Amino acid sequence: MRDMRRYVSIMLISASLAVFSASGTAAETDDKNLNDYSCKDVMRFSGEHREIAIALLHGYFLGKQGKTAFNTETLAGRTDQFMDHFSLYRQGRLGRRRTVR
Repeated sequence: MRDMRRYVSIMLISASLAVFSASGTAAETDDKNLNDYSCKDVMRFSGEHREIAIALLHGYFLGKQGKTAFNTETLAGRTDQFMDHFSLYRQGRLGRRRTVR
């Protein structure tokens, strides 16, 4: 289980780095703003699309902190927090928005 979590975390980070290092042609034709997305939007994605979106967010937050190094266990834990938080929200057991860090 830990190996699978580590593999997924590494895959997510790799995907986010690939997105950030991609050429600017896609951005020129279809600009997106991360501020336009909510947790609900990310959770509407499924499978690989959701994994890429979460990896993008991990990379974004690392970049905002000026970091390039990361710990896969920490990122996996944050992903679990995000998923658990949204699950509780959907069940109506959590009504207030909060930031998952």
